[in-house]
Amino acid sequence: MGNDDQEVATLAKKAAETVVMVIDEEGLYSLIAELLKSLGDTQASVRRGSAYLSGFFFKNSKLDLLDESPNLVTTLIVMLTDPDSATVQSSWEALGCVIGSLPKDILPTYVKVVRDAVSTARDKERRKRKGGPILIPGFCLPKALQPVLPVFLQGLMSGSAELREQAAEGLGELIDVTSENALRPFVVPITGPLIRIIGDRFPWQVKSAILSTLGILISKGGIALKPFLPQLQTTFIKCLQDNTRVVRSSSALALGKLSALSTRVDPLVNDLLSNLQVASEIGVKEAILVALQGVSKYAGKSITASVINRVLVVLQDLVQSEDDQIRSSAARAMGIVSQYVEDTELASLLHALSVPASSESLAVRHGTILALSSVFRHGASHVCGSSAFPTVVDCLKSRLNDDKVPVRETATKALGCLLVYQAQSHYSGTYNFSELLPFLSSSLRDDASDVRRRALGGLKSVAKVNAITVISYLPTLGPAIAECLRDASTPVRLAAERCALHVFQLTKVIQVKMIWLALDVNTNSVSNILYVIYYF
Repeated sequence: MGNDDQEVATLAKKAAETVVMVIDEEGLYSLIAELLKSLGDTQASVRRGSAYLSGFFFKNSKLDLLDESPNLVTTLIVMLTDPDSATVQSSWEALGCVIGSLPKDILPTYVKVVRDAVSTARDKERRKRKGGPILIPGFCLPKALQPVLPVFLQGLMSGSAELREQAAEGLGELIDVTSENALRPFVVPITGPLIRIIGDRFPWQVKSAILSTLGILISKGGIALKPFLPQLQTTFIKCLQDNTRVVRSSSALALGKLSALSTRVDPLVNDLLSNLQVASEIGVKEAILVALQGVSKYAGKSITASVINRVLVVLQDLVQSEDDQIRSSAARAMGIVSQYVEDTELASLLHALSVPASSESLAVRHGTILALSSVFRHGASHVCGSSAFPTVVDCLKSRLNDDKVPVRETATKALGCLLVYQAQSHYSGTYNFSELLPFLSSSLRDDASDVRRRALGGLKSVAKVNAITVISYLPTLGPAIAECLRDASTPVRLAAERCALHVFQLTKVIQVKMIWLALDVNTNSVSNILYVIYYF
């Protein structure tokens, strides 16, 4: 069937069809073995011909082929990564014939077979590529999922709880290796069953698998999911109240992605805030805050000013919570939301976070500096341009000297975020890089190892965005980094190594003369810097 002459090829094709159709049960094993062998041939034409014959045989034979199907299904799915596009097409058509020959009631038993084969094909495709999304060529064809989708849908709708979980996970893995264009026609037939099953009383493992798959589907399906928007939103909000943490987390992440498709985000945010205020369990509150982070991230520009102000009022209260997770989640959400407030409201927010009350607890001090750190991370440019910036810096200096390690560590992290922005943007206004860097340098010698490690991480990030800016400060930074390289704490030493790598540009040609001049020939500094260089 590999002959280039069209007439001979046609005759060979007819002859091969005739031969396979006269095979009886005694010759079945030999035929399947030969077909599988030919599917792995080095010649594309032979592989292509064998794929066609496999599909033809399973479509037209009257023999019982159930025992032979798993091997063919596995091989044909892996062949969807074939370098020859015509062979990919032929394998895809054959796969449809093989699976199409199976009785509907046994399709769920093929969930593991198909899932394992897709995993093998994905790994094979990954080895061909260097970065970027991994897509299986056969699942980028028109009607790509038609052959294998019935297997997962039947497993999802009629299998045991464990099988439904496997089917949902396998469906997510399949969607992940399918192109967006090929997926679009299947979004509706996939989404409907997923929503129906997650609404039933199945174990949390099934719900978690479905939520994970819905998250992938939202990312890839996009606007095609719009008809399901109200149902999905209701489903995710309901799952935020689930007893299992993984279900709550998955629904929170999925709800954030889904919000990007919505044209009316305010009602969703108001629902989340109402649920947040009445929730009694810490885990539920945390999940709602994560969902609020996602909604603000993906659809923050669509939230009106009045609703944003309401969000900030609620979050300002929660960043002072006695629970660590609530404080952290509320602070992260506040940082994202702060990107969308007007200058006046931002100044008011920064002032509220920075001005200490008459008697502040550890939770309040830690929560407010967490919030400031998050605001720096998401909108340092707005903070530096705000009228409240001097007040913020004063608060930061105060928190760097706090008697509690978590507060000092978070303040050091916030300062690192601020310095990264200033180094990257060449900021030259009030409280600029040269004024603030000494405070980070001081943190390198803090009594707490967590603070020293955080300071090293911040300095490394600054050097990564603008190494030239750091060079003139080597007389101060060099000895401190060298001390950290000999620190008793292993995490600090590792952080110091990574920091030195970027601060001294050790991955490039080291210009020792430049470093020497920057050190202004200070003997102690030189010895420490040379220790750093030779240490590597």
